[in-house]
Amino acid sequence: MIFDMTDKSFAIAFFSTLLLTACGGGGAGSGNNNNNNQNNNSSSATELQSTNPESKRLPDEIPGPANGENEPLVVSNEVPAALLVNNEISMARTQCGLNGLSVDAALDDIAIQHANYIKHVFTSATPTKFNPHLENKIADIVEVTGENNPFFSGVEFKDRLLKAGYPNLRYGVAENISRPMYYTSAGNIEDVKSEVVAHSMVKSLLAAPYHLRSLMIPASSLTGTSVTSYTPFGKNANNYKDYILVNHTAATSVTRNTKVEGVFTYPCQGITNTITALYNETPNPFAGTGRNLRLNPIGQPIYINVPSAQKIEVSNISFYDVERNIKIPTLLLDHRQDPHKDTLYELPANEAFILPLTDALNSCKAVSKQRGNCGLYSDSEYQVSFDVLIDSNNLQSQAFTFKTGNVND
Repeated sequence: MIFDMTDKSFAIAFFSTLLLTACGGGGAGSGNNNNNNQNNNSSSATELQSTNPESKRLPDEIPGPANGENEPLVVSNEVPAALLVNNEISMARTQCGLNGLSVDAALDDIAIQHANYIKHVFTSATPTKFNPHLENKIADIVEVTGENNPFFSGVEFKDRLLKAGYPNLRYGVAENISRPMYYTSAGNIEDVKSEVVAHSMVKSLLAAPYHLRSLMIPASSLTGTSVTSYTPFGKNANNYKDYILVNHTAATSVTRNTKVEGVFTYPCQGITNTITALYNETPNPFAGTGRNLRLNPIGQPIYINVPSAQKIEVSNISFYDVERNIKIPTLLLDHRQDPHKDTLYELPANEAFILPLTDALNSCKAVSKQRGNCGLYSDSEYQVSFDVLIDSNNLQSQAFTFKTGNVND
């Protein structure tokens, strides 16, 4: 969960915390190398409905010191980008058979407050290590962290929910945070559009196993998001621009027991425009193997969940590139091969991931790339099939086709 800022090659980081009534809290993070040439293809998104319309909205300004003066601090939130995030997550769920998400103004407010906390830290200092889910005091930047930060609302995610009096905490709430960093030597950083960045962040979260799990909880029905941008501390505003995405999802008393019949997968039949590669995630799905995802990424993972089962066994896996007529090697990640067994990140026995190993592929397109592996090939169809034995007595076969989008190298 801790992002080590000293690694300058780590250009984008993702984090996820999951709070569930049955098992308490957990956390995860992922990252993916990017440059300022981003995917410009956005999926169409369905319009979401808003709940809790009476929820108190955050003011546009709050009292507090700004640059050493007693001036109000501006609360920032890029609403179009935030709505795009909500829509794309909701659409990814509904395309694969889960219920969609409605915008919850209370979750929006909690996300906005926390996003501005993170923004205040990174516009005022350059942390060496920073956990974006915590609002704790950090020794070397104590003046802008903890209660000294004017946007402070609680050390942990649960504290912030309790302070806000959020009523659905008891039914299960998840938090995903992304903080991509953009740089261009051309001095035209303003050409990077918030909606394009938001789209890229969602696609990356949907390719990071431990984040994907939290975004595909069947019981979730509400969401709230904040997206904000800023020039990092000490950097030139023409060359550098960072973004923060904070997304919350929650179940309600009505949806808390929602289940999915049969076998759920993401991607599923007809999903398009996935990213091609996963470059990093914490907890690392390859922990203990020596594999460095930044140098040897994998393709879009396949998430398998049978909520009604106690345990599953996945076998006979085929991951096939339709255009090139080649099979992609895979690794199965489940409770039997779980590198995080007996930790907060342990996979349940009824979930698994198929991880495509793309080491042998020459999938990069950028001329500057020294390596050939950028995950799966771009704009390509992949057929996935496998058998799943449910509770040792029910064998089912599954097959579907999905399509990647632009290469994310």
